[in-house]
Amino acid sequence: MSLTALFAVVLLPALLALTGLVADGGEVLVARREVQGLAEGAAHAGAAQLDPASARATPDQATALGPQAAELAAARYIAVQETGLSATVHADTRQVAVHVTSRPIQMTFLRLAGIMQVQVAGDATAEPRTGVVSGR
Repeated sequence: MSLTALFAVVLLPALLALTGLVADGGEVLVARREVQGLAEGAAHAGAAQLDPASARATPDQATALGPQAAELAAARYIAVQETGLSATVHADTRQVAVHVTSRPIQMTFLRLAGIMQVQVAGDATAEPRTGVVSGR
């Protein structure tokens, strides 16, 4: 077997696979980072929705969230982002949990390996914080 045939049979597919991992893998990593940031932002927006009645009734205790307002704020944050995202939001009086899934990401080189598309997801939780928090 000649050196050219060896290159064509062994090294070329390996180089194509490596190129696919670099190009498509980079795109997936960028999408994962964006989705995680959206989940964190939505959770933060929800955690800002404090229940004013609870804050007035018990000013010496931790302020509770308004669960419906928190879910609505987080959902609105996601709704104004890029199309194709799906999200679930759950809030109670203590925290907001957000799960965001990306639109399908079309693969370019990894199609050769049968991987046509990938979806990535991000999760975040946030709790309300008010006043000054001491590090001691």
